[in-house]
Amino acid sequence: MIRTRRAVACGAALLASALAATLAAVPAQADDPGWRVVEAGPNPGWDDFGTVATSSKRNAWVFGGVIGDTPPMRPIAKRWVDGAWRNVALPDEVVGYIDAASTTSAQNVWAIADHGDAGPSYALRWDGSAWTSSHRWEEGLTSDVITTGRRDVWVFGYSRAGAGVGTWHFDGSRWRQADVGDLLLERGSAVSARDIWAVGATRSTGCGDRTVAHYDGRRWRSVPVGDALPPDIPQPDEGGPYQCVHLRDVLATSRHDVWVTGNLYRSDGTEQHEERPVLAHWDGRTWRSQEIPGTWIPNRLASDGRGGLWITGWDDSSGPTPEATPLMHRAADGTWRTATIDAAGRPARIRELALIPGTRSLWGVGLIENPEEIDGAIYRYR
Repeated sequence: MIRTRRAVACGAALLASALAATLAAVPAQADDPGWRVVEAGPNPGWDDFGTVATSSKRNAWVFGGVIGDTPPMRPIAKRWVDGAWRNVALPDEVVGYIDAASTTSAQNVWAIADHGDAGPSYALRWDGSAWTSSHRWEEGLTSDVITTGRRDVWVFGYSRAGAGVGTWHFDGSRWRQADVGDLLLERGSAVSARDIWAVGATRSTGCGDRTVAHYDGRRWRSVPVGDALPPDIPQPDEGGPYQCVHLRDVLATSRHDVWVTGNLYRSDGTEQHEERPVLAHWDGRTWRSQEIPGTWIPNRLASDGRGGLWITGWDDSSGPTPEATPLMHRAADGTWRTATIDAAGRPARIRELALIPGTRSLWGVGLIENPEEIDGAIYRYR
């Protein structure tokens, strides 16, 4: 499986609203299985980690952004080297926040950074020795990046937060905008170069983002999911109740094991509404709805390495906050539990997760917040 994830667009707003501080590193406790903070800080200014990518026990990266004494936000990157996380320099020209990354080896790592829909946005490449800017878009948001090899990279650019760059492909020599018809692709997950899944919308979707798409090595096409997702119910012109499905992530571990998750937004046509989680699974033949408890909003998926899932999210539609951020686990038998994070009593949030291939251990990234301070955090599950 080749996997990538991105952070939600509110990362910059969370950073900008915080006051400057630095948290001391919190050591992991390997004796007790579970989620632990392995690092928080000490980058100068306010930082926030939004994405993590790994292809082996020795190849792992985390990314995000930092605000110093003055704007603009600058992207940050850390690499797992000899048992420690170390800062790695990025090109000086790059500004903004890195919200997605993907890797297949220590010599093939990709990340995307943007500075809002007014631009610029960048596709960044690590070749084993240094980071370079492979492509720059003058305007538009990026939402995900997927690589299956040095000559196969996809960048998606669709977001509810603003105009996106569209869907682009790198073949090892140059970038081209892909012909995807009316698809608006936001998040993706690849089994191979000829088996890639994505979620997003179409230009005629309506109120929700419920589109599931597949790439077979030749073309992208929309995939019907039947009744695996609740129906969209458009709001009448005169007003009234409506509901919309918003898919937020996809995880493909094999050609017969694909998951999508998101939320159902249901409104009575006034200020009253409710959010319900949705989860659906593809077994190679059929899409089926899966039971998912609670009223929270799922955001990111990761395999647990034993047939189950980890899912990050938040508890209400006002957006993710450390105080209201569930971390849920679905076992292979379908049982659910809420996980806790040992952060010495401080509010902690995991934005994204990545399974370390060949293990049942995961890396996670996010933030830790006190009443007057915030800092990016790296987590580990053993």
